[in-house]
Amino acid sequence: MKKFTLVAVLALGASLALSAQAHEHAEKNDHAHQHMAQHNAPDMSKAKVSDTISVSGCWIRAIPAPAPSGGYFVVHNNGDKEVKLQAAASPAYKMVMLHQTTQKDGMSKMSETHDIAIAAGGELEFKPGGYHAMLELGEKAPSVGDKIDLDLLFDNNEKVSVQCEVKPANTRVN
Repeated sequence: MKKFTLVAVLALGASLALSAQAHEHAEKNDHAHQHMAQHNAPDMSKAKVSDTISVSGCWIRAIPAPAPSGGYFVVHNNGDKEVKLQAAASPAYKMVMLHQTTQKDGMSKMSETHDIAIAAGGELEFKPGGYHAMLELGEKAPSVGDKIDLDLLFDNNEKVSVQCEVKPANTRVN
């Protein structure tokens, strides 16, 4: 009986220790996600609304949570100087990153990117299989037809705000 009690006490102690470690790991993970989200969220409060840059056709793919969604749009630069898109943010997502999908040797690769150039007088389409906004850690999964706000920050300290329509996951083009 003493052996059984001792084994039970040791097992309970080990279980509590593992539970505490798991809780500590979960807290660190949550803190890391919060830090990443805070680090990723650009400060757009000092940026002025652009009168030469516009965005059209913005849409977001409806993907069930917790999977990230993709955001697609066309950036128009009506100015006389090249601008670079540096960051994006949305109140509906804790983390928004700019990504580019590339193809090499028959394989797709997605990577985070910054300073995406839009030529003076030009435009650049963000579309499936190319540039896109990766929207992560949403408060809830978006529903088809929802409107989501998205802010874009450029290297000239200007910003553009746009509403994006949520479209079905199988949408291929704007």
